[in-house]
Formats: sequence, structure tokens, C-alpha cells
Amino acid sequence: MKTLFASDCGYDLSISRLKSASIFGALSPEAITFLLEHGALEELDEGEVLFKEDEVADAFYIVLDGSLKLCRGDEKAADVKFGEGSIGFGEEIGYVTMIALHPRAADVIATQTTLVLKINSYVFGQFHDYHSFDFGILILNLSRDMARKLRMVSEALARHHIDVDK
Repeated sequence: MKTLFASDCGYDLSISRLKSASIFGALSPEAITFLLEHGALEELDEGEVLFKEDEVADAFYIVLDGSLKLCRGDEKAADVKFGEGSIGFGEEIGYVTMIALHPRAADVIATQTTLVLKINSYVFGQFHDYHSFDFGILILNLSRDMARKLRMVSEALARHHIDVDK
């Protein structure tokens, strides 16, 4: 994994492109710039692991280019689909475990050369302090995506007649 700088990374990180992703939708250009400048841009090669199951979750990641896949438990040898099967442009991974203070739930692996924006808990807190209005919008965007994933899981459980104990 290589850490890159926004000014010379070679990827299109224009505000107009980033605002086309639901996670950045309605955020001000200043807020997006803050995240780019204070977060970490990390490039992964195909097959490289972003994080491993059971690691401490102290950050979440937004895919800016490329794609990632989830591999969990005994299924690591096989491709396990969640939703469309990959995490692509504008989608996040790791937010739920960071907020829940839980360890990572799966390995996350790049399926091609991939650029992610790492937002650690410190930068997330700074974002709240310096861009509180945009922080609220980001929370709504993250919550909307989380709700969509929860709905997908709920429908899959119902379709397969799986009961979940409390």
C-alpha cells in the first residue's frame, strides 16, 4: 500500500467528480477538500489487503477509484458477494465497525489497482469540529448507505427463511 498526495497522485480527484458519489453528495467543496487534505490517500495493488478480519477498526475508507471485495471466515478462498459483489467508487468500508468500536468483520482486498481515502477517528472528529454542518450531511449519507445495506441483508435473511435471535 502506498500513501499518495492529492496534488500529484494522477487520479481525478476533482470536486465535481467526487460530488457525483453519494457519500460526498451535498457536501461543500471546502469540506471535501478538508477530507482530502487531512485524510490519507492510499493506493493498493490488485490482490493487496486493505485490512484483515479482527483488526482494530480505527478508520473507515472511501473508494475513490478501483474496487474492493470482502472475504470473511472460511469463505476467504471463495468470492463472497455482498450486494453487487464489490465496493466501488464513492462507497465506504469500515465505518460501521469504527463507530461500533468492534474489530474488523472481514478481510478487504483490492480487486484491481484501487485508491481509497482513509478517514481515521481523529480526522473524523476534526471534521466535526471544523465543518459541523457538512459533518451532519456526511452522517446522513453514511446512514443512508448503511440503511440500504441493512435492508439488503434483511431481505436476504427473509428470502432464505433465516431467523435471527436477539
